[in-house]
Amino acid sequence: MLYTPFETAWDIYLEAHPRMPAFPPPMTPERVSGLLEVVDRGGVDLVLFDSYGVLHVGGDALPEGLAAFKGLRERGVPLCVVTNDVTRGPDGVCQGLNAKGYDIEPEEVVSGRSLLPAIMDARPAGTWGVLATHDEDIAARFADCVPMGRERVPTAADLDAVDGFLFVDNNYWTETTAALLDASLTINPRPMVVCNPDVACPYGERISAEPGFYAHTLAARGLTDVTFLGKPFRGVYDLVGQRFPNVRRERMLMVGDSPHTDVLGGRGAGMRVMLVEYGFLRGQDSLARCREAGLLPNFIAATP
Repeated sequence: MLYTPFETAWDIYLEAHPRMPAFPPPMTPERVSGLLEVVDRGGVDLVLFDSYGVLHVGGDALPEGLAAFKGLRERGVPLCVVTNDVTRGPDGVCQGLNAKGYDIEPEEVVSGRSLLPAIMDARPAGTWGVLATHDEDIAARFADCVPMGRERVPTAADLDAVDGFLFVDNNYWTETTAALLDASLTINPRPMVVCNPDVACPYGERISAEPGFYAHTLAARGLTDVTFLGKPFRGVYDLVGQRFPNVRRERMLMVGDSPHTDVLGGRGAGMRVMLVEYGFLRGQDSLARCREAGLLPNFIAATP
């Protein structure tokens, strides 16, 4: 896994504005004690949780996340997890969260990985490389895809030989892998489908560099034409709407830790958003950072 300083990731997010969905209008956030305060006021028929930075940061469950989850279950409020963790499918994400103590079913997990079939059917023709920790099953599902994951870390020749890239995750990467992809696209720019648009993610006490870190950097230099799945892009929120067709968007509440994914995506989809402060923005002035980004949530809380 590769890591990045916060400021580097933040600058990439700011630069990525032209490739992001339209920003919602400004507003004045309200500071609240946590999720249950908002829910108990009424008007919330569905809560959407981000995973990393809200429910955990790569290790054990965050106690505050468990308490919020339990509180919703006791109140009978429906919930789901909308995550850019696409290393595994929804079943695998569900298993991981349940192992941490969360009580969740696979149908309550939504990610951009579920959008892959339609996107891959529409991709430009040719052989595509699959950049994923667990690549064999994905490569087998789609025609003309070549595994380039942990069991077959790509060489320069491998990268040069394909016509495009399906970028699922980079958990197995080294700096060499990143440099080889950069060099290959510098010589021959090609399209890319990115399942995880996150630039960075809180992981323990550090911040990991995620697929969006590289995709936005490469796109800014004109080296790739990127199709992003997952938050903050609309398709994943449409999946939520299909899963919960009787809940109006304005009665959905997104709980997340990132202005450029959770706030932008949730508000852009017509939902209300509560930003928590101990994930990606841990140690930052959250309100100041949101204002700098031009992405303001409805609520800000220290914990969910």
